[in-house]
Amino acid sequence: MSELRTNRIVPRDGLPSGSSGGIIQIKYAIKNDTQSIASQGSPYTWVVDITGLSVSITPTRSDSKFLVQMHIGCHGTTGNAANTFRIYRDSTDITLTAANSDSRMGGTVFYNSNNTSMGIPASMNVLDSPATTSAITYKVTGFTNSGTLWINRLPGDSTWNTISTLTVMEVSG
Repeated sequence: MSELRTNRIVPRDGLPSGSSGGIIQIKYAIKNDTQSIASQGSPYTWVVDITGLSVSITPTRSDSKFLVQMHIGCHGTTGNAANTFRIYRDSTDITLTAANSDSRMGGTVFYNSNNTSMGIPASMNVLDSPATTSAITYKVTGFTNSGTLWINRLPGDSTWNTISTLTVMEVSG
């Protein structure tokens, strides 16, 4: 004889209406190959797509929020370089803040101040509210104003590489 006991059952599309915080769906992208981004100088408005770090997702509810998590293995080749990453929803930079309309510092930024090549992982979490049920795409872009920004490549050794990931979670609003 079988017996099933539960304290509650959560609906397939997250928590019941009026509740928030339930995970509805998760999409994930992983990048295992290397990519180089050459210096683009200033202004910081030029960015390059990180190939393989994009996720397309169709929201199940218009009041859903999306927790977007980025982690990138990288290094810059020039001292005092500003190396920046941003997350976009379609063509909208979601790393912008209300207090700062210049998104060049909205992403994770690192620099190398002693003119030696060094690797620093870059991570960022952004909570987005797209207010739609149409398909959307989240992607990661990169920028450097000096030297070369390497994605998934450790300094001085092209045989020991890292991985980069982009995770998108739809959360009930």
